Amino acid sequence: MKIEEHEESLKQHKEAIFDWALEVKGIENSQRIIGLHASRAALDILAIYLQKTKRIGPGMQLNHRWFKSKKVSDKVPAFPHKSLILDKITELEKTCEKLSYGSKKGKAEILKAVKLLQDIEENVNKVMKNEKK
Repeated sequence: MKIEEHEESLKQHKEAIFDWALEVKGIENSQRIIGLHASRAALDILAIYLQKTKRIGPGMQLNHRWFKSKKVSDKVPAFPHKSLILDKITELEKTCEKLSYGSKKGKAEILKAVKLLQDIEENVNKVMKNEKK
C-alpha cells in the first residue's frame, strides 16, 4: 500500500478505537474491536514511517503475525530505536491477540492496548522528527 493508503487506514483504525469503541460503545464492551484495530493501526504507523524514510517500498507488506516474537527484527529493516519500537509492537500484538480471541478482560488490560498504541505512535513520530533534522 502507498503511504496515503496507510494514512487513511490508520485514520479509520483510530476512529474505530477512539470515536466508536471508547466513546459510543464503552471500553468494557469493545475489547475485540480495540484488539483488532490497535494491532493493525500499529502496523500502519510503522509502515508509514518506513516508507517515508525509504526503508521499504509500497509493495512491502508488514504482517501482524510477525510481531508475535522477537524474530520480527530479522524481517524489518534497521532504523533508530528499532528494538524499543518493535518490542512495544510485539507487546501490543500479544495483548491484542488476548483481547481479540480470548475471554473477557478487565478495563486495565483493554486500556493497556490503547496506551501501547499511543506510545508506539509517539515513539515513531519522535524518531521520524529526529531524522528530518
